[in-house]
Amino acid sequence: MLQTRATKLSGSLKPLVRAQRRTHWHCSTLISHSPSSLLSHIEALPRPAQDSVTLFALSKNTPQELVGRVREVLGKEGRTSLGTLAEVVPSSLLSRLAPSLPSKDEAFHLSLATYSPTSPSSRAIPFRSTLQGRPPVALGREIRPSENEDQGVDVGFEKFLRGEKWGFGESERGGEEGVDELRGVDPKDVKELVVFTADRIQPFLDSHSIYSSAATVGMLGTSTPFHSPSHAPFSLFYGSEEASTGAVGFAIVQNSTGERKQPRLDYGGLQPLGEPYEVTSSQGNIVLSLSSQNAARLLLSAVNDLFGTSASNLSAAQRNQEKEKEFFVAVYEGKPELPLDLSKARHVSKIMAGDPSRGAMSVETEEHVKKGYYVVFLHHPSEPSLLSSLPPCNTLTFLSVPHSDIPPHFSTSETPAQGEVVVVDSFIAASENGVVVKRRGEKARVCAIVGTSVGLE
Repeated sequence: MLQTRATKLSGSLKPLVRAQRRTHWHCSTLISHSPSSLLSHIEALPRPAQDSVTLFALSKNTPQELVGRVREVLGKEGRTSLGTLAEVVPSSLLSRLAPSLPSKDEAFHLSLATYSPTSPSSRAIPFRSTLQGRPPVALGREIRPSENEDQGVDVGFEKFLRGEKWGFGESERGGEEGVDELRGVDPKDVKELVVFTADRIQPFLDSHSIYSSAATVGMLGTSTPFHSPSHAPFSLFYGSEEASTGAVGFAIVQNSTGERKQPRLDYGGLQPLGEPYEVTSSQGNIVLSLSSQNAARLLLSAVNDLFGTSASNLSAAQRNQEKEKEFFVAVYEGKPELPLDLSKARHVSKIMAGDPSRGAMSVETEEHVKKGYYVVFLHHPSEPSLLSSLPPCNTLTFLSVPHSDIPPHFSTSETPAQGEVVVVDSFIAASENGVVVKRRGEKARVCAIVGTSVGLE
């Protein structure tokens, strides 16, 4: 059972004080049945240093009239803050994070992470990216190197019209240029990037390739067409600015050397289904054959083994269960060792569709699943688990969770005026659209598999 490190604040707004390791980060997640109490809590907090940067994620069900006031408080006296509206954390997890709050009542939450440089060699540089790419990957498409993607200028389409060799999403400007606000920074000094994004972000992710030794963590913002006053598809905040496309974030820059930890990455209990297979034929995100066999039929065989029989022999309820169950694939550059270590996979992605007659199996990825790679089928034996243990103190955790149907609130009059505030001493934010991760030496990518978490210490 998850053991929660939290404190209740009712009446007194004194923050939790406890012995902890020295860190550049100060993180918390505030949970309450009263969004007005969340606002009162942050109004009473000590102001961070002027050179610090504060990251925040505010649950999308927060009354719209309070969103601007929260931003004003966090950006008071010219301090830098950036954030997003986030998906509501599932009640199963909230009840473990804040067990003193009645689980039947609607909860609101605000996650805060302030980075304060502690030496002249350390800086936090905020940025706003307007890079925008093509729509999300389809069942099948040719995937070409995306270093030429940009702000919706689809050069690939123009090449197609001219009869030239082309790729979806090609554009004028290359991803090797990196983030504009970091142009004067030595790429090797960029140690971490923390980001909130909208969709269609492949060009932005590609721009991180120049920071090969950096780690990136973050998430796509929650979808907000019904929760934003402007009906924007996403609600990203950069100081006083609001955006519905691109990305916001900040980079931690240090000119020091020494080994740094990789981001924590967990897939919420995914288990292998069958043995590793070599990719022997593929095109883009479509796998055509595995170990010289029909890829889709191998998947079907693995599913039949899971249920103990073929679909035709299952009951109606079991067939419906099989139909609704999702399957995934771990992609490795070489043959993986057993027991399987998913953290060593190039990526873990959802299987979108399969066609046994043609052998084709579509993988939800922007990467080419190359010939010579190895894949392992995966599934969730039970419901995806969210955070089997509480993240360490003063760390950041981003979660991929199911979409919630919680309706928007427009005024504080619709919610309790007062309530307990529970403070958890780590930053926990969630999105139904997936998390962003780049391990040092690897490519940045999005993972929208429910139950996946990525963290930074």
